[in-house]
Amino acid sequence: MNKTKKSLLIATLAAALGMGLANVASADVHHYAPHHVSVGWHGDRYWDGHRYWERKEWERHHHVAPPAHRYY
Repeated sequence: MNKTKKSLLIATLAAALGMGLANVASADVHHYAPHHVSVGWHGDRYWDGHRYWERKEWERHHHVAPPAHRYY
């Protein structure tokens, strides 16, 4: 084998080893199953499908009138 072929072989083996180690390292990462959160109020927070809003922040952005007082 000449020097060029030997260098190419060593570089190929090193790259293959590096890729193999990267795959082994990523196998330890735990990927949890996504959970479904329904749109709406959850306690004092509102989930709009993208993020949670605090009540005051949601009301400020959505211009909600205060609820009418009810007499029972």
